[in-house]
Amino acid sequence: MSCTLELFLYFILHPKDVKLAFIFAHPDDESLSTGGTIAKYTSTGHIVSTLCLSSTEDRETEYLAATETLGVQEPKILDYSNVVDFERQIKKDVINFILEFRPEIIVTHLPEDYHIDHRTTYHVVKEAIEWAAHETQYDNSHLVSKLYITETTILISNPHILVDISAYYNVKENAIKCYTTQLSKGGEGFYVKFHKYRTLMRGTQASTDYAEAFHEIPLKKNSPFFKTKNSEL
Repeated sequence: MSCTLELFLYFILHPKDVKLAFIFAHPDDESLSTGGTIAKYTSTGHIVSTLCLSSTEDRETEYLAATETLGVQEPKILDYSNVVDFERQIKKDVINFILEFRPEIIVTHLPEDYHIDHRTTYHVVKEAIEWAAHETQYDNSHLVSKLYITETTILISNPHILVDISAYYNVKENAIKCYTTQLSKGGEGFYVKFHKYRTLMRGTQASTDYAEAFHEIPLKKNSPFFKTKNSEL
């Protein structure tokens, strides 16, 4: 089975109304990291939003083309030049995004990624999830159910979940190719080849053709700031 039974059952029990948010530092991170998974869930009727935390004008155009290719219903992009210098302001934006979109599931970068913007994005998202759930702080507070981290530039050593994207790999690659300003970085064809062979490797691990890897980060279900302070296992 290419994903855990838990996640599989979650989507079966909520076939069309699950909201997923994919929050990344830069334009192209969403396609490189999770393009196949995004395309898979948009095509099956789930509500998907992507939030990009920093950008430049030319890459914003590429981002909107890529997310359209992936079928994203609500692509969002912030105009900060980087994540590190604007961490405090960006956290407020992410909290507002969570309160407005109200996702059940959020996917973001690994905390140990070598890119400092990626690492900072993880910490911004993790803290924003906690603050957005504070019922004493927000009348419209929202508790995210699940947080997943995924591969952008480095690999997860022991993934919790491998999502089969075989039927959507071509969509992922087409989305990556929307980023014409980035495709020559690392050498001609590097981006496409790197992410193709990584998804092939993950596909082998998942007994399928192509797959993307995820790790689940536990979220607090108990807090002095929640009206209900107990939960079921």
